Amino acid sequence: MVKLFFIILKKDFKDNLLSNKAWFTISFFLLCLLVFPLAFGNSQYIELNISISAIWIASLFANLIALDHMYKEDYDDGTLHYYTVNKISLGIVVYAKCLSHWIFSGLPIVVIAPFCLYIFSGYNETNFNLFISLVIGTPIFTLMGSPIAALMLGSSLRGAALTFITLPFYLPIIIFGVMGTNLNNSNINAEFYLLLAILSIGIVFFPVITIKILKYTIN
Repeated sequence: MVKLFFIILKKDFKDNLLSNKAWFTISFFLLCLLVFPLAFGNSQYIELNISISAIWIASLFANLIALDHMYKEDYDDGTLHYYTVNKISLGIVVYAKCLSHWIFSGLPIVVIAPFCLYIFSGYNETNFNLFISLVIGTPIFTLMGSPIAALMLGSSLRGAALTFITLPFYLPIIIFGVMGTNLNNSNINAEFYLLLAILSIGIVFFPVITIKILKYTIN
């Protein structure tokens, strides 16, 4: 099973590299943040809370852009049907897809976001907090979006519809992420623990829902 997991993960890596999804996600994230400071004119540093919120919101929308194609290619070319016919566990497929999606849409944001916060608001301890909170939060974006991406297979409602459906579910993650990142919050540890709790539950819960949706959609 482990070998099969890495085979599927390797296939997804190749597909993502050929389609330049990682560069598109990073470009979209940076474009959102590039437009954001224009509203503040000649301010040398943007208020910390606003900078953190902007980075979290930009990371969410960058994730949603990549989410649309999470299962689409494998569904369209019959790969998902091939997995079910050959009795390959969809659980392995879903976890491999989620990991691949996070590596190409979440990990680049985790790496560059603290540098963006430094540019906006200067250096402080919050840069490290942002890094840790995004390490926890961006996988949740992927896991929560997985069943929605599976639900959209075979449907003409894509893109904007996907964003509209998933956005309300992400709002608590954005709130906990922003509050957990901000050092001025006296309950900073509480938000980190809440994000960790959601991630711990989501690692099991959302893939199980995705598997059930994929089985229904394929059959």
